[in-house]
Amino acid sequence: MTTYPPTPAPAPPRATVSDATTTALWILRILTGIQAIMLLAQPVFAGRFLDGDYPALSTHGSNGLALTALAWLVVLAAVLAWRPGRLPAWPIALACVCSFGFPVQLGMGYSRHLAVHLTLGVGLVATGLALAIWAWWPGRARRSYRARRPRPMVDGGARVR
Repeated sequence: MTTYPPTPAPAPPRATVSDATTTALWILRILTGIQAIMLLAQPVFAGRFLDGDYPALSTHGSNGLALTALAWLVVLAAVLAWRPGRLPAWPIALACVCSFGFPVQLGMGYSRHLAVHLTLGVGLVATGLALAIWAWWPGRARRSYRARRPRPMVDGGARVR
């Protein structure tokens, strides 16, 4: 009788971060980083205008228009980070708030409804910065990775229709 040494059980597969997750997260990080810088520049341009630098108002308006276009790219990046990237879906909601809020913000500014323009601007800056901080948090891809859940076998693996 021949005895063989026991073979160790195979180790369960490690959850690794896929290339799609890393790529989608870096696209989201770059776009939210640019958006955060532009958002932080908006109050500076408005303050320069209030200080007497009147051409700063056109810079404030141009930056707002560019933010409106960039916000839709951030929405697209958030969707890519969610679906192929397998990150959470809630950043899409924040990106959509910014995307729909920026045109309203632009309209309120051009029509000189400053009470709405200022309060909405504070909210949009806070929302955009929250999204950027979330995207740039260290280890985001590693902690946000969701492994695929195995489907439970019904009836011992027999196919049920």
